[in-house]
Amino acid sequence: MEPVTIFLNGREVNGRPGMTILELAQQEGVYIPTLCHEPQLVSPGAACPSIGACRICIVEEERTGALLTACTVFITPGMEISTDSPRVLERRRSIIELMLASHPDSCLVCDKGNRCQLRRIAAELGVGRLGFQKVPQTATIKENNPFIKRDLSKCILCAKCIRVCQDLVVEGAVDYFRRGFATRPATFGDGPLEESECTFCGTCVALCPTGALMEAEPAYRGTTANVIRTTCPFCGCGCGLYVEVKDGRVVRTIPDKEDPVTRGTLCVKGSYGYDFIYSPDRLTAPLVKVDGEFREVSWDEALSLIAGEFNRIKAEHGGESLAVFGSSKCTNEENYLLQQFARCVLGTNNIDNGSRLYGAAGLHGSPETGGFFSTNSPLTALEEAEVILVIGADPTASAPLVGYAIKRTARCREAKLILVDPRETRLSLFAELQLRPRVGTDLALLNGLCKVVLDEDLADESVDREAADFAAFAESLAPYTPSHIEEVTGVSHQELRHAARLFAGAKRAAIVYGNGITQQVNGTGALKALSNLVLLTGNRAAVYALQKESNSQGACDMGALPDFLPGYYPVTDREARRRFRDYWGSLPGTPGLTFPETLREAKAGRIKGLYIVGEDPVSSFPDAGYVREALSAVGFLVVQDLFLTETAKLASVVLPAAGFAEKDGTFTNFEGRVNRLRKAVEPPGQSLPDWQILLHLAASMGHPLPYTSPREVREEIEKLVPLYAGIGYGTLEEPAPESGAPERGAGEAAVYRKHPGGTPRLAPVLNGAGPPKPHEAYPFVLLTGSNLYHFGGGTRTSRAPRLRKFSAAAYVSISEADARRLAVSEGDRVRIVSPAGEAAAVVKTTDTLPEGLVFMPFAIAVNPVSQLFSIVLDPERKSLLNKAVNVRIERIGSDG
Repeated sequence: MEPVTIFLNGREVNGRPGMTILELAQQEGVYIPTLCHEPQLVSPGAACPSIGACRICIVEEERTGALLTACTVFITPGMEISTDSPRVLERRRSIIELMLASHPDSCLVCDKGNRCQLRRIAAELGVGRLGFQKVPQTATIKENNPFIKRDLSKCILCAKCIRVCQDLVVEGAVDYFRRGFATRPATFGDGPLEESECTFCGTCVALCPTGALMEAEPAYRGTTANVIRTTCPFCGCGCGLYVEVKDGRVVRTIPDKEDPVTRGTLCVKGSYGYDFIYSPDRLTAPLVKVDGEFREVSWDEALSLIAGEFNRIKAEHGGESLAVFGSSKCTNEENYLLQQFARCVLGTNNIDNGSRLYGAAGLHGSPETGGFFSTNSPLTALEEAEVILVIGADPTASAPLVGYAIKRTARCREAKLILVDPRETRLSLFAELQLRPRVGTDLALLNGLCKVVLDEDLADESVDREAADFAAFAESLAPYTPSHIEEVTGVSHQELRHAARLFAGAKRAAIVYGNGITQQVNGTGALKALSNLVLLTGNRAAVYALQKESNSQGACDMGALPDFLPGYYPVTDREARRRFRDYWGSLPGTPGLTFPETLREAKAGRIKGLYIVGEDPVSSFPDAGYVREALSAVGFLVVQDLFLTETAKLASVVLPAAGFAEKDGTFTNFEGRVNRLRKAVEPPGQSLPDWQILLHLAASMGHPLPYTSPREVREEIEKLVPLYAGIGYGTLEEPAPESGAPERGAGEAAVYRKHPGGTPRLAPVLNGAGPPKPHEAYPFVLLTGSNLYHFGGGTRTSRAPRLRKFSAAAYVSISEADARRLAVSEGDRVRIVSPAGEAAAVVKTTDTLPEGLVFMPFAIAVNPVSQLFSIVLDPERKSLLNKAVNVRIERIGSDG
């Protein structure tokens, strides 16, 4: 493609066809001011990257004298463009003066301060006294949310908020309202944001050029000088963000507009949930329990006590009497050190991590799926899919970045979305087809899809029908006829055939799945059936296995597992052990205990010492009473965390750890993308990063580990873990200085670790135990899921003031028909009772649930839904099955 040559301010320059004048000027380092242009706001397939709303980017075509908006006009050969002619500057000043004429004179008290782009451009152009009569705009909006404040008297109608909401986040909560001088961005009916579709992602606030959209409850109202790029600490998306620091405190987070994956978006937790690190509940010194009460001690005393007890237990009872539970919220470097500490210092493979609760069936592989059925493509590939199958996941709540991508692809690229979910969710409006199977019947449904693909000759020609494994596989599908699937799942045979034809007919398909499968009965089998569907259709589907926590993937990659060393080498592999032994010393060769198995052994008195880092199983695991009883039976329990959690209250020693903004390291997100975590502020009191605590503890036990920084750990990981070899992981740049404007360094390009290998094959997958069925004592099926405003067990988000203020009470969603039958109304308090326990919650009535099915999210700290479950494990992968349970609902009064 031939370049396009034009003259820019008298200089001959070349650009590519389809480039706007503004894009070429930016490429050549020529400054053109603009208030409405943002590169990431380009809609897929749009003819032009901007809308020219502000007109500030006006330039002059010197051959014709025409004034052009640089953001909307494409370059053509021979153009002679002037960006700063007297005529251009005069016109820009007039446009700015017109904007200021309807803008309030409140710059000195406006929270936007020096971040206001209108103020900056006015200063650049020398606009002071106005030659126009002031036309004040009044725009009072009463809102009752702690996130976003609107003052539309400062709105310049740049449309950024509208384009963000409709084209990037794809919620459609705001649009232009009224016409002429009365035009403004507003919600439907011009109501408050909390009564609209707004999810308070904060992206509009970050992009607003004036003070029209601001934080409702800011930690600091001025402009900061220190801005540090880091990674969001919540879900597995790994969104890039900047933290702004003032006087040694994080006061604001803003999305990274240049991140090619996140495209300048965050969710409500990323924008407004960071302040859990300033909770008054933060631990600031080591605690030792004496006569049932905690007292503060020095680090030397705490470490000496722990080292002495762990060494004693190891000497008297052996390393297998010790166990470690690591965190999917800790960095790669910390998890690597933790599993090394368990194996080399304590002498045990009894190590697991928090992902066991959410997705172990997806994180660990099987021979049938080629070792692993995990994410195999970057998120950008999702937006190129023709058909997207979403099953066992509600990414709009659990992984908002993925939800944005799915909605963009369905809306802007007209991809066909097949949604498998018994509930209606925010994705339902975008679905070409929604299958609503009965809870727990996903495996039967997927086998039925495979059966249709075979029966209708939709299988890819690359499938070897003569192979022995194909014959066995085809025979295993014989019972899964469409009529049988309709009887078992409730999905009609027409919908089943339609879904199979859509998926098999796609040249490029994508599958998104989450813990709705991995925590479900027959979850491991359902993953194998998904693998079979991909193999049969031959469309090389991009697979996205959503992970719940910020480093669920990395914790498992680093070997914080009882049966795998770093890089997923089995602990029984002698050659692998020899390789690691050359660096570490002796290693145990017998697979250890998963954490649920550790609890069982602890209750039986066989686990004498336990070290829990960054997890709160009493609050997050099913059957809190059982977990509490098991942990209380451990002779010596050490907990390392940010807060005195319910688990920490049972400990002999509690160690204070640093939060996400107080340490360095890396996370690996669900794509396999490796993201930097940078220290922005000092941890409170005597708190230390987990990696430093581990090094101190190992040294106190007489087994010092040979590292002094996370970088040295990364360098060893790159040598020993093939997944991380050759990607520059060991040389990711050190923390950025805490000063200046945010800049992306050389190490900021997306770095992906390699994907685990293996050759998948077709394999029969038969139904195991059936789904929960209602009976007289427990007539409802309760389904659990994610909550957009809280996370995990609620340990962190329940301590983020704004998140807790907006969504504090536990709730249960009930269909309107069931609510009438139970004689309960919106806001009534009810008791939810299961065979395992009970919880209280507030009723929310909805038309998105079928009768007999109720929904209750995780992550509300008060009366957690986990109390309704017993600890039941997937027999193959030992993941917890806590997705659905039979319950009854009892009215206990109204909320007044």
